[in-house]
Order: sequence, then structure tokens, then C-alpha cells
Amino acid sequence: MTKDTMKLWNAVSKTNPDHTKPVDFGRKFTAIDPHSQIMEATRAFGPAGQGWGWTVVQVEHLPTKDAAVLVRLWHGDKDNSVEQWGQAGLYIDKNNTKKDNDCMKKATTDGLTKCLSYLGFNADVFLGKFDDSKYVAGRRAEQEEEDKQRAVDDNWTPELQKKFDAISTNLKAANDIAALKAVVHASRSDWGEIKTAVSHKSGELNTIFADCTETLEKQKEAA
Repeated sequence: MTKDTMKLWNAVSKTNPDHTKPVDFGRKFTAIDPHSQIMEATRAFGPAGQGWGWTVVQVEHLPTKDAAVLVRLWHGDKDNSVEQWGQAGLYIDKNNTKKDNDCMKKATTDGLTKCLSYLGFNADVFLGKFDDSKYVAGRRAEQEEEDKQRAVDDNWTPELQKKFDAISTNLKAANDIAALKAVVHASRSDWGEIKTAVSHKSGELNTIFADCTETLEKQKEAA
């Protein structure tokens, strides 16, 4: 069987637009929230220090008054690693009089971001897709659905599914508006529990209730 060499890349290549911001500093580009990258790496590999991590291999101070940091990122096993340089200015002003106390952290983060990009993280940003407003709009719509599904995966239990199915069945079985409202009243506790766990699942019950109401009203008018 052929090994799927793109499996990881495809799983982590799409970026949540809420974790980006446009930057127009010398050149226009899309910046990624570094902590969101750490979150996604944790989602893919496990906690930092266990499933993945990084070390600073080398530090250089450049003639350009920048700090350069060679970062080595490993994942799964410390033998699985990639390296890349990160860079940041030593000063925060043009006259080079005010030192940037966070320059080493910034350079390390820059190197970490580049290492993660080699594995496919946020590839759509690095491939320039975020320059296309239609792509970004599409990603927002996809992300909304992904977040809903993730909420289901994280909070939805077999017990909640049983309660959802019971309410849905009882709503659809109601033979008049009074019976329909009685189902809602009788199930308000379970319905509230469902809403607290996964709000959009409660929305699905609302839709079923609305559809049943419309059907029963049409039947009453036709009678």
C-alpha cells in the first residue's frame, strides 16, 4: 500500500481566518497568530514536550543588528525534526537606541513558524491563498462548520444523542399543536442540557419544531 505522504499536510494546511491579521509594514502579507499554531500542533501531535517540541540550536547576532536563532522542531520522535532560522531586530527604533527585550523570543517564534510551515501548517497562507478574498470567505464558512463539528466531537455523548433522538421522535409524532407544545414543555430539561453541551444541536431541534408546526397548521387548514 502506498504511504500517504500528504496526510499531515492536508490535515493542517487550512488556517482559521480568525487567527490571522493583515500586515502592511514594508510589504503586505498575512500574519498568523503564533499561539494558534502551537494549539494546532498540539492538536496534531499532543502536548508540547511530549508529542512534539523544539530546541534552540544556535544563536547569531548579525551585522544588520538582528538576532538570528536556529530552531529545531521535532514531532512524534526527536529524530523526526526540521530546522529553520528565525530572525528579529535587536532594537525597536530606527536609531537603534531602544533595545527590544523580546527580540530573542520573537526570533525563536519566527523560526518555529517556519519549521511548522515545512510540515504543512497554515500552508494556505504561505501559498498566498489569503490574498484572495473569496478564498478567505470560503474558509470562514468552512471553519464555522468545523467548529460546530468539533463541539460535537468534544461534548456530544451517547446519552445526549438518546435524549436528542427521543425529543425529535416525540416532536414528529405530535398530532396537533397542543401536543407539540406539550412535548417541548416535557422535554425542557433535556433540551436545555443539549443546548448547553452543543448549542447548534438545540438549533436542530428548533428547526424540527418549526417544521412540525408548519405541517400541522397546513393539515388543520386543509381539514
